[in-house]
Amino acid sequence: MNKQTPLIQIKNLDLHFGAFHALKNVSVDFHAGELVGLVGDNGAGKTTLIRVLCGIHTPSAGEVYFDGTRVKTFHPKLAIDQGIETIQQSVGLCDNLSIARNFYLGREPVKRFCGLPLLDFAKMREMSGRVIRQFGLRENVSVDDEVERLSGGERQSVKIGRAVEFKNRVVIMDEPTNHLSVREREHVNELALQLRDQGLLVIYITHDIFQVHRLADRIVIMENGEKIEDASTETMSAEALEEVIRQGGRIVEKRDAV
Repeated sequence: MNKQTPLIQIKNLDLHFGAFHALKNVSVDFHAGELVGLVGDNGAGKTTLIRVLCGIHTPSAGEVYFDGTRVKTFHPKLAIDQGIETIQQSVGLCDNLSIARNFYLGREPVKRFCGLPLLDFAKMREMSGRVIRQFGLRENVSVDDEVERLSGGERQSVKIGRAVEFKNRVVIMDEPTNHLSVREREHVNELALQLRDQGLLVIYITHDIFQVHRLADRIVIMENGEKIEDASTETMSAEALEEVIRQGGRIVEKRDAV
């Protein structure tokens, strides 16, 4: 794909929940091979915007394009089929299932025995173990162990490894380091950069502009359902971007170089 063609293009997007105007004329482009920080306080609209991309919400007005083709139907299964994976800190895995089963959750490989479909546990173990080891799973943990044995950072490793293995093109990380230790936060952030370097689009949602500024190529700030800033991290410091949030989108006169 041409680098100049956005992988995801959002034009004049509006979303209403009854009388509540959740998204207001939002336009933003996202390119493959970049890490974009989507920043804003609680209620800013960042998670609502992502839920449109994930097919959970259908916009009231505006247009969404994926790889140059307009999206006309919004449904979570369609978003998954397009290669959009959402990674959240607290959901997405089942504690009482094995790591291997979680890795293939909803995509279980099947083999046939006497014409009957059976889960291919051997394939699940082999493939999940190979991939997850690349993303930081401890050597003394078996893919047959239940997920409840894993630390917060290792749980994220499972979800990120899954996103890579199933050839996703977009990985949305929604507050992925909440409640993690400093070491685990660094591990997850390193994985985000690794995904970006593999050519995926990584959208990193957070309220902590200082954490994401050192990772991101670009920062998009939202407030009250509107996009109020879209800037390269090379041209605006974290302090300048924080000032944009404080001033509610009023342009900061001096843009400090990083």
